Amino acid sequence: FLAAAAASLLWGAGAAVPPARAATDLAAFVNEVADASITSLSKADPTDPARAAALKPILLKYFDMPGMSKHVLGAYWKKISPDQQSAFTTAFTNYVASVYGQRFKEYKGQKLEVKRVRDQGASATVFTAVAGGSEDAGARVDWEINSSGATPLVADIRVEGLSLADTHRQEFTSVLSQHGGDINALM
Repeated sequence: FLAAAAASLLWGAGAAVPPARAATDLAAFVNEVADASITSLSKADPTDPARAAALKPILLKYFDMPGMSKHVLGAYWKKISPDQQSAFTTAFTNYVASVYGQRFKEYKGQKLEVKRVRDQGASATVFTAVAGGSEDAGARVDWEINSSGATPLVADIRVEGLSLADTHRQEFTSVLSQHGGDINALM
């Protein structure tokens, strides 16, 4: 669940690349995201709308939702107006909050353990494992971090090697192609 609650997604534009962040800072950042997600969702009313409402501020604070929105639309992003891009980013953020907020029902006390950090300056990968709780977990969860801005942002999450951003991109591309590229049909 920790991977799902933290939810997905991809990179934004970066101007000048600041010096690489210390691996401990990036590990602490991922732990902060996981802790904030669990705390917010645990305090929320156990209804799906309440969990979605609790997750949305986490997404807006810690995730690169504009960059992820651009990534999941792929080539369709350039075909829509700036107003449609903004509306899609809002709709996509709400969608992610709803989908992954619902998955919090599956949370059974698992813990996230940072294994290592690969820092590449403007981007980094924080390799973690989910373990504990009432289920035999142990899933590998890799956090792609955009660290080119003033604060790091989650750009994607890979669960056992499967990119959540790429999964949404495939789903959305399929819907758009079935509807002649009409973004309103997707939203």
